[in-house]
Amino acid sequence: MTIRRSLLCLVLLADVSGVAQLTPPSGWSMQSTSNAIVMLSPGESGSRVAITLLPPGTPNGDLKTWFSKQSLALAQASGKTLGATEVMDEGGILVRVVQVENTAQKKLRLILYGYPSAHGFSIPILIAPMTVTEKDPNLESANQYVQQLAAQKYEFVMTRPQQQAVQPMQPATGGMAPPRSDIDLTYHAKALVSRERDVPLKGVYVFIGYAFGASYGGVGTTMTWGQRSVQQLLLLFANGVAAKTDLKGDNLAGHHQAEGFATMDVADPAAVAGAPYGHWTEDEHSVRIQWNIGAPTELAKNGANLEGKGERWTPFQLAEGDRIEGTFVRKMEAGLRSQAIVLHQNGTFSGDGVNVTMGGSIVSPQFPERGSGNYEVHKGSMILAFSNGFTQAIACIIDKGPNGDAKTILLNGFPFERVR
Repeated sequence: MTIRRSLLCLVLLADVSGVAQLTPPSGWSMQSTSNAIVMLSPGESGSRVAITLLPPGTPNGDLKTWFSKQSLALAQASGKTLGATEVMDEGGILVRVVQVENTAQKKLRLILYGYPSAHGFSIPILIAPMTVTEKDPNLESANQYVQQLAAQKYEFVMTRPQQQAVQPMQPATGGMAPPRSDIDLTYHAKALVSRERDVPLKGVYVFIGYAFGASYGGVGTTMTWGQRSVQQLLLLFANGVAAKTDLKGDNLAGHHQAEGFATMDVADPAAVAGAPYGHWTEDEHSVRIQWNIGAPTELAKNGANLEGKGERWTPFQLAEGDRIEGTFVRKMEAGLRSQAIVLHQNGTFSGDGVNVTMGGSIVSPQFPERGSGNYEVHKGSMILAFSNGFTQAIACIIDKGPNGDAKTILLNGFPFERVR
């Protein structure tokens, strides 16, 4: 790819501490947040493109798998995931595109890049409103700028001197004021639903097959849609609310509940007003679902299954009420630190590195890397209540052996295998 060096020349300036500073693309402004550098393009509010630089992460295991989970965790921290591409290798740079809807119900396109740097693996993020086209000059400039960063293996190392040194740039020609950034890529643990508001489930079903999802031809091309393999859950609540979610976090369409369903407050009308929710009714022959967004669904009852056009939903048992005794380890390759959780039948636990399941310390800084407390399994969530007061629900699937004991515990898709 040709890089317009006259526009995107990367200037490295040494300050008194020896920490490198950056010059953003021409006309862009730059400022620091608590844990990132943010660059904003010129333009009207609502149509600007942003580049966010974070400190490098430390990959665990297979690099592509790690980047897949890390990029999705970063995207989920910025809003509700609407669709994502597979991870692509573009000349040694990993790329993934994710569409999200933020808390202001604004749809954004996130392009996440990954490349090796001196202290780990850097993941710059390009953020643009969906109204910005692929041919937008600011989007093209941002993409080429990140390509230049990757070529030089630039990484952002957060130090106090740099935090003080990186200041908003002067307004660009035309009088644009330095922007106030509201971009926060930190994940915040969702609140648990209280027992008083906890609506029982009347039925849970799983569908494994094909659906239409996002695909991406590479940097500089448009996102298209095609047939993708999916694993989805259909949840029918006692109050008539229906929800359809992804069973796995790396599916390319739908909505994955990284926390499981202990945080899904279906008693709140505002919380279930959009996707992926609807309202269900039934008679002796079928189940009908009127989705808030999209065409209605009618599923015929066939024994324990529900069947529709090209769909067969079979009963699925969410993890519920389990008390486990054992030590479970996410085994890593030689030279890489494994993660572990020790569970006891009295409802206590201790964990080492379990925060990786929710993005690690960069994405989830409040999640203790090591700690202990009490646990509970409810509605497909393992709820960890740490002794310091922090509580995190994590999507939980328990694979049991013939004797009923847990063999493997999947926490947000991360396998922790029994070692004793």
